[in-house]
Amino acid sequence: MQVAYQTQGATSAYLSITSTQTAVSNNYILNVNDSNLIIDVSTYVPGTYVMALSCDGEIIETKNLVIQ
Repeated sequence: MQVAYQTQGATSAYLSITSTQTAVSNNYILNVNDSNLIIDVSTYVPGTYVMALSCDGEIIETKNLVIQ
């Protein structure tokens, strides 16, 4: 899965993907000088997840993700 993001001048950023069924979370540290990240979701259990983009310690955007 390819994720496009904008850190808008942040000094640190990460993306968390959290299962809505189990609350298990995976975090990915982002390069603030880049705008894309490729994540291998083949090991993720099918279900609904919430992706949250955090910049400088503050959540700035969330999106729902469904893996089938």
